[in-house]
Amino acid sequence: MQELVISVFGMSGFINLVKVLFRNYYRGVDLSEISDLERREFGFQFFDKEGMIRHIAFRNGDELRHYLISNVPSHVYYSSALYNDPANQDMDAKGWLGADLIFDIDGDHLPTQNCQGVELMTLECLNDATEEVNKLIDFLIEDFGFSDSSIKIFFSGHRGYHVHIELPDVRGLTDEERREIVDYLLLRGFDIERLIRGNTVLIDAGLRGIGGRLASLIHELDPDLLSTLSNDRRRLSKYVIRKLKSLNPIVSERLSTHVDEVVTMDVHRLIRMPNSLHGKTGLRVVRISPSDLERGVEFVIDKAVQFRKGSLTLRLIKKLPVRRVLGEDVSGDEGSIVKVPTYLAYT
Repeated sequence: MQELVISVFGMSGFINLVKVLFRNYYRGVDLSEISDLERREFGFQFFDKEGMIRHIAFRNGDELRHYLISNVPSHVYYSSALYNDPANQDMDAKGWLGADLIFDIDGDHLPTQNCQGVELMTLECLNDATEEVNKLIDFLIEDFGFSDSSIKIFFSGHRGYHVHIELPDVRGLTDEERREIVDYLLLRGFDIERLIRGNTVLIDAGLRGIGGRLASLIHELDPDLLSTLSNDRRRLSKYVIRKLKSLNPIVSERLSTHVDEVVTMDVHRLIRMPNSLHGKTGLRVVRISPSDLERGVEFVIDKAVQFRKGSLTLRLIKKLPVRRVLGEDVSGDEGSIVKVPTYLAYT
């Protein structure tokens, strides 16, 4: 949190220390999560330079690791797309071969009380993002038919998650086809009446996908209405249909998944490289499983923490906007001196 704290030995000294920590980490970084490495474009941001350097490619993991150790970037990105010539600076000349299907769920974009206006990462905001990624995984499996094994979930290193699908069948999807997927996840234009076809009502807790989720929500909101749908298989009355349609706004709000639609639709997108370190927090972009999510956000954070040894003494430039950071009590006014674990000092 370089805008909020400064080490007692100065900001330049603090950045130098962070670069040492990052360099040591990258000496042993696990690059096995990067599929088709030689076909991807890489981009980097640095602690002491403005902007991003991109259109860089590597023939193998050893070249990439050497670059990370030698240059110590603050942020590392790679392309969702695969190219014939990923280092070509002319996008049209790169030779697009397809792109992974990627979803970004970030606390910055969630309309929840825990996330709105939060400057620092909090467990409460990350918990809201976790609920969203669980909804997304349910959509991907129940509605789109993807298997558990085809879905890769990564903690972003800050306030959210990235979900990758690298199957050949999805890599060829156009930006418009990806837009349709996003529209479905956002329930854009959703109308309950579409699930009523004559005397067939596709709203039932026993159904997979949207029909089952909708039944659970209606049971919560109006159990009598769900009972009517379950017991009366004749053509529904206009009154019942109007009552169902009145729920459309609530359904869209409660059942939709808040993904960053631009990330999913962009077939040339750069996304954080798996197992890289997040330059704002020092946390690892770590792969997690659905069972990890079930164990809670503190478990997720624990998997992402790298700098566990030692502590740092910091002077606060301004009062901290929150009292707890990553589950640790940290408080102080402007000018206060605080001593915190190394990983927390950088967060």
